[in-house]
Amino acid sequence: MKIPLSMVFVLLLLVPAINRNESSRVEAASEEQATTTANTQAQQREREEQAQQREREEYVKSIQAKLDAYDKKLDGLEARTSTLSGPAKDDFRNMIEQLRIQKKNIASRLGYVKNASPDAFSLIKADVESTLPELERSYEDLSKKLEMTPASPSKNQQKSY
Repeated sequence: MKIPLSMVFVLLLLVPAINRNESSRVEAASEEQATTTANTQAQQREREEQAQQREREEYVKSIQAKLDAYDKKLDGLEARTSTLSGPAKDDFRNMIEQLRIQKKNIASRLGYVKNASPDAFSLIKADVESTLPELERSYEDLSKKLEMTPASPSKNQQKSY
């Protein structure tokens, strides 16, 4: 009788041990799943951040190209003012300088884009998007005004009268 009773006793001790091993396996599996999910989410965030960074870089390049084009346009306006003299020439040069300052302000805003948070990037982008048309309008107005201003006669033409 001792042997069957001891076997029952051993069996009773093994059942809780088996249950504990089974629950630790379930816990390990859920921990693995949580780790896998966390890794997947981290990879997704990293891909999103890289995509945002590429978008920012492309945006900065496109705006910088537009600003470089304005440099050439403003150089052209300055060349056209060379036919003027006196106060008109000075006035146009001052207006061109104001356009250059306006362009530099836009360029300085672009410097903030690289390290800006997504919300800040949206605000800076909206600001730049609103100031670029202002620069274009100012340039067009000045260009038209310069076309309507008669060139000053050269010194040779003044002497022939």
